[in-house]
Amino acid sequence: MRRRRYHPSTLMLALTFEIKHGRWMLCRCLGWATPRVHWSPLSTLRLAEVPTPEPCGPHWVRLRTLLGGICGTDLALVTLRNHPATFLRAFTSSPMMLGHENVAVIDAVGPGVRGWRVGQRVCVEPSLSCVPRGIEPSCRPCAEGRFSLCENLDAGALPPGAVIGVNNRTGGSWSPYFVAHASQLHAVPDGVSDEAAVLVDPIACALHAVLRRPPADGERLAIVGGGVVGIGVAASLRATGRRNHVTAIVRHRHQGDWMRRYGADDVIEAPRRSAERYDRVAAAVGGRRVPGLFGNQGLIGGFDVVYDCVGTGSSMTDCMKFARAGGTVIVLGTAHISVVDLTPLWFAELTVIGANGRQIEDAPPGLAHPGGGLAPRRLHTYEIVFDLIRDGRLDIAPLLTHTFRLKDYRAAFEALTVGRRQGVIKVAFDHRDRAADSGTEGAST
Repeated sequence: MRRRRYHPSTLMLALTFEIKHGRWMLCRCLGWATPRVHWSPLSTLRLAEVPTPEPCGPHWVRLRTLLGGICGTDLALVTLRNHPATFLRAFTSSPMMLGHENVAVIDAVGPGVRGWRVGQRVCVEPSLSCVPRGIEPSCRPCAEGRFSLCENLDAGALPPGAVIGVNNRTGGSWSPYFVAHASQLHAVPDGVSDEAAVLVDPIACALHAVLRRPPADGERLAIVGGGVVGIGVAASLRATGRRNHVTAIVRHRHQGDWMRRYGADDVIEAPRRSAERYDRVAAAVGGRRVPGLFGNQGLIGGFDVVYDCVGTGSSMTDCMKFARAGGTVIVLGTAHISVVDLTPLWFAELTVIGANGRQIEDAPPGLAHPGGGLAPRRLHTYEIVFDLIRDGRLDIAPLLTHTFRLKDYRAAFEALTVGRRQGVIKVAFDHRDRAADSGTEGAST
């Protein structure tokens, strides 16, 4: 096994982010006028030279980033959509080097690492759970393989941080280098492109929601949200053999086109006016809208299962109202402190299920089995996604619609906010061929 010695700390160019109360209030107020303030000199987002992260122990590796995806959670953090009182702040530490969606190459391995080599292409499961933190014995969720539910995300040998990219030690995939524990590594199969590999994490999160509560035959499903997670839910349903009728409820026409491409039967372009939105949903599901005061709306009849792939108070309210009496709402968009109408939760006796990240879970039947066996398998969600790609059931690379060099980060955020109507689905920072960074700006594709 080839090993590379850790070199003395050098500098790298990275995007850093801090939460400072004065700047937070200023940018939050000005952000109502334009989102551009969040990546302006007034913000605390900086492209700066920082020390290259060094592995945190003998069982750690350093990684050279190929592609680093911009997640909706990252975007919400940068654009200050989170309420300042959110308890998620307890699981971060500043200054952060953001980015947890990744495909990377191992650059150096620690003396205790076994089974991994320099130059190997991997995806890093971002959860900084008990094993990376050096905590023994592991908490109950970690022992059960539910790493994203770890009870020690603010303890152990690492600073607080739920995942790589939101702490001040590991770095993240928006930087050219970051570090990870060997237990977080997943080898990328040779036939899987970088463009598909960087999407494994968001697609795994979508697949986890599908496996968390598999729909029964004949249940009608609705997916609210037309971003990569919503598309991932539709793709995961079809890739795992679900034939349920799926209705996608999206904001923009191009999102509906992608939803149809990945398996949605019907698409509703949801207007901002709530009455019109509820009329369209009622017509699609055979229900009826019940108007209330001050523009509040209700729905009689609805879908058996509704996936909230947005994570706002208004999306949660809509999803609960779009579900039939006794139905289920699955929340997989990163939720915030919000105003939510809880009436349907009680009135319609709904079941609400959270789906957070990825874990060790039962592989769906029918996957190609190494060695040809048919025995049930428990796999990490990443490995299930890789298997589905190899089996030809998932083709996710086209969802990466735009890439940018790190120095063009402002253009990347413009595309994700101002340019949403122009066909943007997924954006990533491209760290490959770094010599190209000495050229002119505008390296988006």
